[in-house]
Amino acid sequence: MRFASAISANSDGNVALSNLFTAVDRRITRGMVDLVVFFCTPHFEEEMDNLVTALHDGFSGAIVLGCTGEGTLATEREVERRPSMSLLAACLPGVRIQPFHVRQPQLDAVQTHHDWERLVGAAPESRPVFITLADPFRLNILGFVEQISQAYPQRPLFGGVASAGSAPGENRLILDGEILRDGAVGVALTGNLDAIAVVSQGCRPIGKPFVITKGEHNIVQALGGLPALTRLQSVLTQLSPEEEKLARQSLFLGRAIDEYRSEFGRGDFLIHSILGADKETGALAIAGPARVGTTVQFHVRDAKSADEDLRTVLAPYAGSDVRGGLLFGCNGRGTRMWPRPGHDVGVLRELLGDVPVAGFFCAGEFGPVGGRNFVHGFTASIALFRAPEGDPPEEDEA
Repeated sequence: MRFASAISANSDGNVALSNLFTAVDRRITRGMVDLVVFFCTPHFEEEMDNLVTALHDGFSGAIVLGCTGEGTLATEREVERRPSMSLLAACLPGVRIQPFHVRQPQLDAVQTHHDWERLVGAAPESRPVFITLADPFRLNILGFVEQISQAYPQRPLFGGVASAGSAPGENRLILDGEILRDGAVGVALTGNLDAIAVVSQGCRPIGKPFVITKGEHNIVQALGGLPALTRLQSVLTQLSPEEEKLARQSLFLGRAIDEYRSEFGRGDFLIHSILGADKETGALAIAGPARVGTTVQFHVRDAKSADEDLRTVLAPYAGSDVRGGLLFGCNGRGTRMWPRPGHDVGVLRELLGDVPVAGFFCAGEFGPVGGRNFVHGFTASIALFRAPEGDPPEEDEA
């Protein structure tokens, strides 16, 4: 199993693609590549047909998956809001790669896991790993993620929402030589593959956990028997002035994924934005369900906590035989969060070494937390591909 990644910020599409080919050729034989995941900014709109054809021809025999985004990234750099393209090329012996395209009418018609098997070409018992890219305007993305996760329980879904367009038809999805304008495109990977999910939501908890004792839809009315706003105010009064200021600027509510844990820590919560508060009733509106009996905890997010969280979730894999990766980062990260570009790929490189990684800045990220797939925001969702048992070290490969 071998990977190569590349990025180019040249504004000429042909030159940029040539740069990608040259960088890939230094690490891998293109004729051996089985899967290419490609990202580019909308600056190459007029050249898109030729670029996709050249990609398909340049990696003859490989499945090409991709989309447009407002920025791209690869192993050594992140390029935001200006022309760029990046890719990850993978040689995956013993892995079956099944491409698929799901549109809203098909999603509406799905009723059983057999329908999903026909759509994506993989049976649940084959334990697939999904890489998926979606357009947000003509597909119920939350419904898509929920349905595919129910059909394939405990199977990871990696990917993101195309971020190059602000209206229907402006994003581009790429699948095996074809350019599409709606739905979700992806691949189901089965066989000799070890994929690790690393999801960094960039938050840290404050205060203590509470149980929702009264709630409806997305409205949290009471926490631990008291109005939710009263509980929040009690948490804020126990913080330092600096922490309280941060909480008032960037406050979230984390919902526990596994209610059966005796203790909760980093990574045990799905983070939801707090949309508003009602001073009269003491209720809080959140961007998620407010189910009675759910354990929740207030969280804050800033550049420091996001950096600490990414380092914490990546640390267990430092020194392991990670061969390649895909990084789907929120377009609210990058220089919108840190003063200099390249933060997320820099941390990856620092902790994992010279591992080929590529990705893009998304309008929503797919990734599992607590064994369940979700659509995230402000998150770095990372798929790390580790050498399966019996695979020789990369330096020994031909």
